[in-house]
Amino acid sequence: MATPVPIRSTVMGQLPYVSFALYGRNDQYTPNYLKRVNRATLCLARQLEQAAVRSEIVFTEWNPLPGQPLVVDSLEVPATLRYVTIRGYIVPEEHHRRLAGAHNRIPGGEASNVSIRRSRGRFITPKASDSFLSPDVIAMIARQDLDVEAMYRSDRHDVVIDDEQIWQLEDDALLDRLMHLPASRHAFIVQKAYWKIRELHTNACGDFLLMANPLWNEVRGHPRDTTTLALDLDSLVMHAAASLGIRECRWPDSCRVFKPQHGGMSSVRVEQAWRPWQWHLDRFVATHLSEAIAHRFRLLMDYPRRRVRGAESALAPSFERHFVDRASRWNRGERFVPDQPEDWGLASAPLEQRQLCVAEWDRPEA
Repeated sequence: MATPVPIRSTVMGQLPYVSFALYGRNDQYTPNYLKRVNRATLCLARQLEQAAVRSEIVFTEWNPLPGQPLVVDSLEVPATLRYVTIRGYIVPEEHHRRLAGAHNRIPGGEASNVSIRRSRGRFITPKASDSFLSPDVIAMIARQDLDVEAMYRSDRHDVVIDDEQIWQLEDDALLDRLMHLPASRHAFIVQKAYWKIRELHTNACGDFLLMANPLWNEVRGHPRDTTTLALDLDSLVMHAAASLGIRECRWPDSCRVFKPQHGGMSSVRVEQAWRPWQWHLDRFVATHLSEAIAHRFRLLMDYPRRRVRGAESALAPSFERHFVDRASRWNRGERFVPDQPEDWGLASAPLEQRQLCVAEWDRPEA
């Protein structure tokens, strides 16, 4: 069924407390991808159900390959739950081919925006479709005392999965195992003083950035990106929100996002695209003048630009030009103006919809 524009109202005016905005692809771009996504979605639904949190999981299937089963149709989730609704939307190829690098990559920002725009929760967070949340994250949400003037962060831990039988474990045993596996933590990174930006915990924030629904709509989701690379977008959302007066709240270490490591992760695929003269100029200025002046050269001349392995046909701006420049201007008091259109998140597009699970509060008889 095609459904244009986001669905904001529910039966009897009821709204979920929290929405999780997911996206995925049906090309099996990493081994066991579908198994991870299915297990992560089922685990999240059970966690929310057990915590009695009125909630929804919104999954966007972006540019599915023809002739292949859809991820959203392959999810093994209950048809009915008391507290959790699970919905899916399918974005056809026509919205994908206009982007640079469209032949071999999913645009994380745009795909996530489709789910965010259609989320009805009082609070919304993007979430990787194959990530898991520690019990303490759910416990913090279940208190239902979140502040609309705050944005909430939890560290991502990239866990090393050495035995695929882990996905057969019951939820509690699985989450306990993830807590104790070897992992790389995406901790807070101190910003360079000469960047002159706010000290925000943007490291891997695209995997958990919980904010009020009206705020997501005010910033219009992730910034516009004409490529499929989706670099810096989640960090820019945080700095945009901070410029609007939203405070950051970092949850305790026990509140973790577990991300199974695989070769397709963006953090290991991004490369700097230096030209020889740029590299020599950068080293000369940094050595004989200062790192701060070298930074100014990078910003003004937009180097080094960036590419992502597997999508070499698209070049992204430099980190300094794309992220630091905007974040520093907002920190100096420049007014934030969203660059997404009013119908961001393909709000006006009649997307095909899947209703996988309907919570009691979301049913007509409620």
